[in-house]
Formats: sequence, structure tokens, C-alpha cells
Amino acid sequence: MERVIDQTILAALCLLLLPLATFSGAHVAALLAAVVIVCCFDLRPESRLRFVVAGAYLVAALVSPAFVLFLPLAAYVLFGERLVLVRFVWLVPLVVAARLLNPLLLGGLVALCGVACLMAWRTQWAEAERAGYRALRDELQEQSLSLTEKNRDLLAAQDYEVRLATLAERARIAREIHDNVGHLLTRSVLQVEALQVVHANDERVQEELAAVGETLHEAMDTVRKSVHDLHDDAFDLRTRLEGVIGACGLPDVRLAYDAQSVPVPVAYCLVALVREALSNVARHSDATRVDVSLIEYPALYQLIVQDNGTGEGGAAAAVADGARGGQPAHGLGLKSMDERVSALGGRLRAEYQAGKGFRVFASIPKEQV
Repeated sequence: MERVIDQTILAALCLLLLPLATFSGAHVAALLAAVVIVCCFDLRPESRLRFVVAGAYLVAALVSPAFVLFLPLAAYVLFGERLVLVRFVWLVPLVVAARLLNPLLLGGLVALCGVACLMAWRTQWAEAERAGYRALRDELQEQSLSLTEKNRDLLAAQDYEVRLATLAERARIAREIHDNVGHLLTRSVLQVEALQVVHANDERVQEELAAVGETLHEAMDTVRKSVHDLHDDAFDLRTRLEGVIGACGLPDVRLAYDAQSVPVPVAYCLVALVREALSNVARHSDATRVDVSLIEYPALYQLIVQDNGTGEGGAAAAVADGARGGQPAHGLGLKSMDERVSALGGRLRAEYQAGKGFRVFASIPKEQV
């Protein structure tokens, strides 16, 4: 927009110098040609056509003094070029026509050309400053978004670490109660039962010992329930799966985990499935990569263990794990996996797909859990 305003002002100033020259139809042609130059430089800044049009105008200015009157417009657009010779090539027709022009007109044209160069420099500087400002703004915005994302990741990692620490502490408390308090209660129960045998003939003592025994058994059941609750709360499925993957010995195993809350029976089943599937890959397959995907859907849990084995002595052996000497071609490991999934109302499918590798697919409905 600034360039259009500058060019309009220069065109108006050039027209103000028209009374100092002898008006002719060539001045109209010169004005139209100057407008064409401006349009070529503004609309096609990367095209070489602009130099052709500008060169034709300068040649016309060498031949006809009428074209010299609008040289400030040519000077404005040419001053924006990188080459110094191109920037000041408009001086050639101005110098050639100096003897033919009115001194007052010549002075006005020289002044206008200088003003045109200054206006072009100012506009370029302003555009460069705006471009730099936009680049700086975009960079700051990208950095702000990056910092926001990193901060969010750090908070998520911190929450995850806190949860892991909490679960580990719950597991430790469960172990302490089981190993210490549970042992003491068990010993007390045995001592009471031994006393009941010793005082079998004393009914009063038998009644009192029976009451104590019932209290100890109730305490034992309460402790056992609390230990199980703590242990179940301390079970983190993702951590267990990562541990199984890290211990399988395979070089490239990738986990895609998208589940919010998985019941403990399902979690134990999924861990067992992944452990057995990775064990089959390690023992039988020539796969170089395994993808483990656990996704929670509104109605079911889905587990996929996919490798990229060729099936030559690999996937086939995984399916026929344990099959020897004409025995049924279905491995004990896969049978155990199928039984685990079926016990939860789910379905298991293990198959080799040509060109894709061996896949273990399990789905467990939520309403059965």
C-alpha cells in the first residue's frame, strides 16, 4: 500500500511539472508507459519482463524528451534493485536530455528523482522492519508454544513420577503388612489353637480361647483384604508392560498405550499375553521389530502384538510351539493365552499374515470384567 501511495504522489508531482514543458500527445504515452513499468515491478517482482519494459522506457526517453518527464517513477522502482548500475541507470536519459530541457524543468526533475530514491529507500526500510518484526513475533510465538508444550510434558512426567512413587510405597506397605503383621497374626492363631488342644477338658478356657481365635481370624481376614487392596492399587499396567518389554531381550519393541483405567484381572491377563507373545517372538521368529498396542475402547480392551517376521521357521513355529512328531499344531503357550482371554469373556486370534508378519490379537469386553 505504501508503494502505491508513493507512486501516486510522484505521478502527481510529475504532472505539476507539465506546464514547464511543451505539452504533446507523447506525454500521455509517456505517462501510460510509466504506469506500465510500475505495474510490472509491483505485480511481477521476480519476472525478467520488468527489466525489458524498463529498458524500453529508458530507450524511449533517450529518443523523446517527453518520456523524461516521468523518469522519477522509473527511478522509484529501479532503486529497489540490488545492482547499483540498475538503480541509477535512469540517469543516462536524464543527462542526455539535459541540453533539451528547460533549466527549471531539469532542476525539478532532478529534485523529483532524488525524492523518488529517498521514498524508495524509506519504503524498503519500512518493509524490512515489518518483515523482521513479523519474523521475530513468529519466533517468539513458536518459542512460547514450545515452552508451553515442554512445561506440560514436564508436569505430566512429574505427575507420572509421583504416581509411580505412590504406587511403589503402597506396594512396600503391602509387603510389610503381609510379611510382619500377617506373620504375627498367623503365629497368634497357631498359639491359640495349641492352647485349645492343651486345655481341651476345660470348657471355660475353651470358650475364651475360641473367642480370641475368632477375633484373630477376623483380624487376619481384614489384614489379608487390606494387603490385597493395597497391592491391586499399586499395580500400574503401563509400567508392568514397559518392564516386560525391557526384559524380553528383543532389540526393537515399541509400545503404544492408550488406556485410562484397566481392572486388575484384565491387567494381569494383558501382561501375561504380552510376555508370552514376546517370548514366542524371541524364541521362534526372525522378526527385527515388534509393535505392542493396547487401546481402551468404550466397550472393550484391545491388545495387538505385531512383528515383522517372514514366517520361515518363525511365525509357523510360534503357532506350533510344542508340536512335535505329528502332535497338534497349536502351542501350549497360545493355549494358555486363549484360556486366559476366554476366562474374561474375550477372544484371542493368532495368525501369520504374508508380508506383514505374525500377529496376536486379543479383545476383552468390559461388561464381562
